[in-house]
Amino acid sequence: MARRRTANIVIDESRHTWKKRPSEIHGYQRAYYMTTDDNDYVRVDFNLKEKRVRLYVEIDGEGGNAYYAVISNGKITAERSVSSGRSFGFADKFRERADIFATIPNREVLKLINRNYGIGKAKFKDKPQEQKTEKEKLIEETKRRYFKPEFYGTDEERKVAEDRRLFRKIRLFDVIDVILGCAVSAAAFWYFKYSFLAMGAVAAFFGIIIGMVDMFFRDRSPLFIKVGLFLMGGTAAYVYGYFY
Repeated sequence: MARRRTANIVIDESRHTWKKRPSEIHGYQRAYYMTTDDNDYVRVDFNLKEKRVRLYVEIDGEGGNAYYAVISNGKITAERSVSSGRSFGFADKFRERADIFATIPNREVLKLINRNYGIGKAKFKDKPQEQKTEKEKLIEETKRRYFKPEFYGTDEERKVAEDRRLFRKIRLFDVIDVILGCAVSAAAFWYFKYSFLAMGAVAAFFGIIIGMVDMFFRDRSPLFIKVGLFLMGGTAAYVYGYFY
């Protein structure tokens, strides 16, 4: 019986292989899944067109606690515990199983994962990936989570980032968000008798809320031009109302 050890997890290749099926999760096309010899359930849902991947792991050793991470356009946009609902801080759950996720029989999906959590990352001659310090790993994950590829990525990633255009990222619901935010801010202005203070506070608060909606409900990075429009506009209106 063929057995292979990846990190600290043993996979029995004769019985435990990736299986494929349509994904029942909204926004994803298909899914790969498998169960390791440790009875951990791992799964990858993906949408090639939207360039989005969802990594999922259910850990038997923790009583079935489940965690998932969403990677959109090569960046980690969500990381959450299904059991507690807490967001972020679970990178090790996926990093410890990087070698398992790297065996997904689909190169396009691996490209979408973009080496996050060390999945499919090439080994360096001078400094192997497994010898990196926790601080270096944290810095690397933070860069991939919050910064654009042109600031930290490879030449290929920077070229892809440069080819993208802002308006390609704008969706219909972004336009609806802007219209709704302007309407709510204007309503506050009229309701509180031409109060710039009220309008500014409502606009800034709306910007924060819509950014959180993008992150936690739409599984995408916040569109900063949209969020910034309400934050800066709201702040300017509030300052104007305060002094004048």
